[in-house]
Amino acid sequence: MMDRLKSLLLVVLIAASLYQSYLLAYSSPKFDPIQQNDYVQTEPLGKPKEIADMLFPDQIIVHLGNQQHSVLYPESYNYLRLLDNIKQRSIEGFRRTTTFLANVDWEDVRTNEQGVEIRFRDGLPFNLLQMMLQIKGETPADNDTITRIWIFSNKGDVRTYFFTDSPSVSYEVIRADFTSKDVENFVTYGDMSNLYRPMNGGDYYIPTKPLHTSSYTFAYSLLTADQLKGSLFVDPGITRNLKERDGSEIYTDGKRGFQIKSDKRWITYTDPVAPVESRNDMLDNLLAGVQFINQHVGWDGNYVVARTPQRQSFSNQMFVFRQYYEAFPIINPQAEGYGTIKLQVQKGIVSAYERSMMMMRDPKAATRQDAELMSGEALEARLQTYQRRSAVVSMFPAYRPVVSEQSMLLRPVWAIELRDGTFDYME
Repeated sequence: MMDRLKSLLLVVLIAASLYQSYLLAYSSPKFDPIQQNDYVQTEPLGKPKEIADMLFPDQIIVHLGNQQHSVLYPESYNYLRLLDNIKQRSIEGFRRTTTFLANVDWEDVRTNEQGVEIRFRDGLPFNLLQMMLQIKGETPADNDTITRIWIFSNKGDVRTYFFTDSPSVSYEVIRADFTSKDVENFVTYGDMSNLYRPMNGGDYYIPTKPLHTSSYTFAYSLLTADQLKGSLFVDPGITRNLKERDGSEIYTDGKRGFQIKSDKRWITYTDPVAPVESRNDMLDNLLAGVQFINQHVGWDGNYVVARTPQRQSFSNQMFVFRQYYEAFPIINPQAEGYGTIKLQVQKGIVSAYERSMMMMRDPKAATRQDAELMSGEALEARLQTYQRRSAVVSMFPAYRPVVSEQSMLLRPVWAIELRDGTFDYME
């Protein structure tokens, strides 16, 4: 009896072994990819942000009429009041046109009519503008990038235009909740104490009097490899690190990795993502990117959505966020420099993430010092002698980061945007 049981048990074990061998040879393994929400949640080193916090115009130009203009910058009282007033009005319906077919003398409107221009330096697509303004109904194609919104009064008739980054495409608003009285009210937010002059046909404006501002010095801390491992990897305990010949270090968990360039104080994180067969949705990817940063490292100050993909695609979509300190952006001509955060996202998965290792310890504890930016004839004279003057497309006040071992100085400068997309300074 015992021998029969042993024989039966041996047959069962052999059959089970053969079945397992068959499964290993002929079945396909099921991969369960780790979603970004499944990361171990660590304490963010910065603060979380919402998309709405990062959608605001770089400047608001107030056209006072009689060849007078005022420029309002973020965080100023008049800027916030005027923008809030405009946000409460509804906009509906768009008629595609061009700058030339709109039957509007734009130079006359700029010079003599009252109105406001809302400017987005790098432009925003309609679906992001809908998150900031009350745009109702259907909108034009999402791949149109809006750089300016111009609301003006012409002989009692209020007209509103959306300008794209292409001179051959613009949109007139069919219905907008603006009256001539509203435009008169908007104009009262202009600062008459320091007027501005349009340059290069209104591409940018410079003040007629010195622009009074401030410089700031604050302490910063550097993100460490341990902090990044704990924030970016699912299991920080299995990471390995390699040292490159150029002095940079690479940390990897076998799939994801990040590189630290200590000499440039720069971090590059990568997570290889398989190609997809359907188009990426820009808004979904942007929301996923912001949520990724909220969960990993966080935001060390105020940022604006500075650049979005120009069109839908099957590949990674690039997003750039630019840091602001009070009224002005932080501009760094270096591709790997303090002031920007870059993301590549595909189908809601962040495949690349770049940022500075430096983080402000306490922005509110910065040491402030009065400063002044040149203006008027002195600034125009400097422009006349600027070597790449023909390549200048814009000029605006900004902060230049000057880094030392223990602190960083944000020095106010005139930032020059060039035709190739790079920046320069004029101090």
